[in-house]
Amino acid sequence: MVMQKNKKYDIVGIGNAIVDLIAEVDDSYLEKNSINKGSMSLIDYDVANRIGNEVDIVKTIPGGSVANSIVCIAQQNLKTVFIGKVNQDELGEKFAKGLAEENVEFKITKSLANKHTARCIILVSTDAERTMNTYLGVSQELTEEDIDLNIIEESSILYLEGYLWDLDNAKKAIKKSISTAINSETKIAFSISDAFCVDRFREEFIDLVNNSADIIFANESEIKSLFETNELNDAIKKCQDTKKIFAVTLGDKGAKIIYKNEVVDIKAEVIDKLVDTTGAGDLFAAGFLAEYLKTQDLESSGKQGVKMASIIIQQFGARL
Repeated sequence: MVMQKNKKYDIVGIGNAIVDLIAEVDDSYLEKNSINKGSMSLIDYDVANRIGNEVDIVKTIPGGSVANSIVCIAQQNLKTVFIGKVNQDELGEKFAKGLAEENVEFKITKSLANKHTARCIILVSTDAERTMNTYLGVSQELTEEDIDLNIIEESSILYLEGYLWDLDNAKKAIKKSISTAINSETKIAFSISDAFCVDRFREEFIDLVNNSADIIFANESEIKSLFETNELNDAIKKCQDTKKIFAVTLGDKGAKIIYKNEVVDIKAEVIDKLVDTTGAGDLFAAGFLAEYLKTQDLESSGKQGVKMASIIIQQFGARL
């Protein structure tokens, strides 16, 4: 895959501008509230407030899947931009400050709309599994007018998250962004985000994979869901048929990097203590993309992805 490197920015990410509120719970809380462990559920503001009052929030940090990845890439001395939407409230200011402190150029549209800045209440179980309850708030008001197409033209990679497909206005903005990227030879990286996203938007995701994306990130359950198979080997074969780069994470079994007939196995790294799996996929993508921008080598990119993921799961939250 030939990548244009003589551009102003290495990567621009478009995603939900979310602040993470992290709490520790046991499985009984999830069962009592009929919350599907390990999933991401969309909730309204009242539910977000209720959960927030019922649990003990141990950490409040700027988050959002693509934003987490972009911050980590910036920390590896690459030129990054993030595009998202927050309100002019306390959490909105916290989100913006978090990016500024990491030298991420941010094109955040501040809104005075009657919706709050998005937040994700992350319930971390005793086995370190994370269950996300997301109030999208004003982030779901992202429109075509909020996207600076010149930045996409001036970036080597455009990075998108599957969560954006839950938002009609954002979906229109993303389609325009994809068209701009293709016309300007900006490569497109896409994170499937969540197996439940696949269930809702499989046909659109398949179309994106086949016709637009160059690099696709998924975990084992997501890639199986995308290709509607229970067998990983079947999913890998279908990845190969697309002739796109797939980076598939396999938890404690490492990862597989797939491109055409090549399948590169990446071993997991030994960790001292599993604390919180929040952001493992985000940091894997960040490590992979940062290394790929530098070398275009699949194996070293995969190893860097696994390394970054192994670091983040030994702490709370998805930012280093």
